[in-house]
Amino acid sequence: MMQTLLKFVAILAAVCIVMGGGVAALYGLWRGRIAEREAAARRAAVRNVTPQGTTVDVDHPLAGEAGTPTAVYAARDAAGETAAYVAAGAARGYASTVRVMVGARPTPQGLAIHKVVVTAQAETPGLGAQVAERRSTFTLWQKLFGAAGPERVFNPFLARFEGKTARQVPDVQAITAATITSNATKEAVQQALARIRKAMD
Repeated sequence: MMQTLLKFVAILAAVCIVMGGGVAALYGLWRGRIAEREAAARRAAVRNVTPQGTTVDVDHPLAGEAGTPTAVYAARDAAGETAAYVAAGAARGYASTVRVMVGARPTPQGLAIHKVVVTAQAETPGLGAQVAERRSTFTLWQKLFGAAGPERVFNPFLARFEGKTARQVPDVQAITAATITSNATKEAVQQALARIRKAMD
């Protein structure tokens, strides 16, 4: 009996070592491509939250190191003037860390949010995951049979942040039955705005 048990333990240990080695080898093989995809997704998120007609030099941030969550970028208009700032934020949600990218414009009342996108989350599907879901302005009927005007894709929760200042962020209405995730998103947005304010000083 003891000999059989030791045999099973040895087999299990061997399987674990082989599987662990295999995973490590695959990660080493794909690490460069994973990093490239993450960098491309980060660049796309930065451009997604800036006003139309502006450009962002993602290789030269105003503050922090390029390609890291602490980087703060300037979006410049055609005249080279700063039209908006971009920064990332993160906060713990119900089941995961909610990561956001925030674009904000300087106004006399302070920074006003231009746009917020969720770049990463693994919240409960159908509840907290709504912070990252995209909806169409078209109905199924319009999609099938055509509609006048262009289709717009948006997130109803994230749209509530647009035009808000840091003081107004806590008042953004939460998603029903997803208060923890909603509050995490607000906290991440506040963190991004704080990074922008620090870079502007």
